[in-house]
Amino acid sequence: MEPHKKNMKEQKKKESKGDIVIQKFPLRLTGEERRLVDTLRKEAANLWNDCLDLHWWLYDVYKVWTSASEKKQWYNATTHKLHSQTIQSIIELHEETCKRTRELRAKGEKQWRYPWKYKKFFSVKYKKTAIKLTGKKLRFSNGKQQSPLVIPQPKHIDFHTIKSAEIVWHKDQYWMHIAVEVPKQKQVQGKKDAGCDLGIIHAAVLSDGKSHFIVTGRELRSLQRYRNKKLKEFQKRISRKKLGSNKRQKLILRKRRFLEKMERRIEYLLHSISKMVTDWCVENQILTLYIGTPDGVQRNTKKKKKTRKEIRQQLSNWSFGQLIEKIKYKLKLRGVKVQLVEESYTSGTCPACGEFRKQRNRNFYCQCGAAGHRDVVGAVNILDKSVNKQLTENRELPKIEDTKYRRVLLTPIVPHNGCKGAVA
Repeated sequence: MEPHKKNMKEQKKKESKGDIVIQKFPLRLTGEERRLVDTLRKEAANLWNDCLDLHWWLYDVYKVWTSASEKKQWYNATTHKLHSQTIQSIIELHEETCKRTRELRAKGEKQWRYPWKYKKFFSVKYKKTAIKLTGKKLRFSNGKQQSPLVIPQPKHIDFHTIKSAEIVWHKDQYWMHIAVEVPKQKQVQGKKDAGCDLGIIHAAVLSDGKSHFIVTGRELRSLQRYRNKKLKEFQKRISRKKLGSNKRQKLILRKRRFLEKMERRIEYLLHSISKMVTDWCVENQILTLYIGTPDGVQRNTKKKKKTRKEIRQQLSNWSFGQLIEKIKYKLKLRGVKVQLVEESYTSGTCPACGEFRKQRNRNFYCQCGAAGHRDVVGAVNILDKSVNKQLTENRELPKIEDTKYRRVLLTPIVPHNGCKGAVA
């Protein structure tokens, strides 16, 4: 191996010692800075559209696929008013998307399509070489034809840990996403497996067969119901106002701000729940976590006490997809594998006799005399179904004394009127 190639490999190993995480924060921009970012996003969209045109033109005429190196020869800082590294990032993103689509279609997933939709705006990406630190300001270079974007350096971000950045439009506001390198977290050394049952009242229930852990989701459900109630009031008041009136526009703005506030709170609760799940897996040295996918629950609407409309609203509020993604993300940093499994009949099948019995409440009961917690039984059965490929019999039911509860609160309860303690 040539010496310079060996040195490059060693340098890459040194650079990839830690984990890469994304730090997000809103941008407080002046009018001039906002116009600059708007121009950059439009120029980035033009570059993306040009990549689409070149990609499809070469395929239609010559039946060949373009590569990232070929597109970089066509487009550079002279053809688009962006930093050269920003141009390369967008081209590499297009190439990565095409490559992933090609692999999925080769596996038979024909519903995946190559990039085809034109963009009016596109996120602006920056590599490490385009970011400089001047005093206490971060300077993002936009090439020779555009002025740089200068923002205050966030106090919680060390400049030397920054790997890349991206300007993203979210909820009528610009956000900066900065990829930073953090020290690599200690990996799990155990070899145990665990099952996880997701729910609405109990957000996550985990079990490794011996110890059981329940994270209640009542705070999350309460927040979602409050959001729906207030949204109904906003919609009712807005419908009474005249189209184009100032009062109607003010109500729409208030509704938008309220929804943004609720989104941040729900995001915080989902992060808290996923962190509790991660901490339990690390504490119990779980190497593989099997999560039951509640797809069958969405198809089951035959209930007596609730109408179909109420069930649909309840399921639409159930953000289990976001929770699964956050659990995956956090456990991957710890070296824990996450596998999604089908969870049919896990909450109603008795571990002792193997018979299925429809359960009506949180308490599990079987005709053979076995009793326990329904969601814990579901987590135990998910683990058994994943490991043994089927639900087995002659197993002990989870004991109440082996179950721990944790509650997620949005804000701590502050003591007043002479109270000595508070529940956190």
